[in-house]
Amino acid sequence: MNLKHLQAAKLKEKLALLPKSDQGFAASLINQLDSKGQLSDKQWSWVERLADAIDEIGVPDFTTETVDVGEFGGVIALFQKAKQHLKYPKVTLQLVDGMPLQLALAGPNSKAPGTVTLSDGGPYGRNTWYGRVTAEGAWQPSAKLSDGQRQALLQLLTKLSAEPAETAANYGKLTGHCCFCNSSLSDEKSTAVGYGPICAKRWGLPWGKTSIVAEAC
Repeated sequence: MNLKHLQAAKLKEKLALLPKSDQGFAASLINQLDSKGQLSDKQWSWVERLADAIDEIGVPDFTTETVDVGEFGGVIALFQKAKQHLKYPKVTLQLVDGMPLQLALAGPNSKAPGTVTLSDGGPYGRNTWYGRVTAEGAWQPSAKLSDGQRQALLQLLTKLSAEPAETAANYGKLTGHCCFCNSSLSDEKSTAVGYGPICAKRWGLPWGKTSIVAEAC
C-alpha cells in the first residue's frame, strides 16, 4: 500500500476526529475512492491535508515555544536535491540511547510546508511525533517528549544543522546502514564514508574523485 492509500486509510479510520465541518467532505472523498478506486490529483491533495490535520489533533500550537538548533537551510537543501530523484526522501538517524529519529520534508499541503518533520519513523498513523524544524532552525518540540529525549534531540539536531553530511555519515559508520536508503554498507568505501555513491549523488553529498561501484547503496 502506497503513502496515498495509507493516508486515505487513516482518514477513513479516524474520520470522527475531524471537525464536523470537515467530516462530510472527507467522507465523500473516501466514498469515491471506495466506489471508483481512484481520485484526482486535487482530491488526493485534500486527503493528504486532512490526514495531516488528524495527525496534529491534540498537538499544541507551538507559537510560544521554539528551541534554536541552528540554521537548517543546509538540511532542507539536501531534501530539495533528493526530491529531484525520490518522491518521499527521508533521513533516519539514531540518538545516543538508540532512539530512532526520522526526518522528512513537509509537503505543500501540510500544516507547515517546507519544514522538516521529526518522528520515530514508525508506520504512518502509528508513529511518534517529535516536532518540526523551520529553515531558520526553530525547533518546535512535541510536548510529550521527556527531558532526556529533548536534550538528546537538541544535541543531534544542533549537530545536524552545522554538519549535515558529516552527521549522516556518522550514522552509517555507527550502524552499518545508510541513513538515506537503509541498505547495509558492505562495500569498503561505503562503510568508510558512511553512505554509498548512489545516495551521495541523489542527496548532493561529497563522495570523492574515485568512482567506486557499491552494492550497498
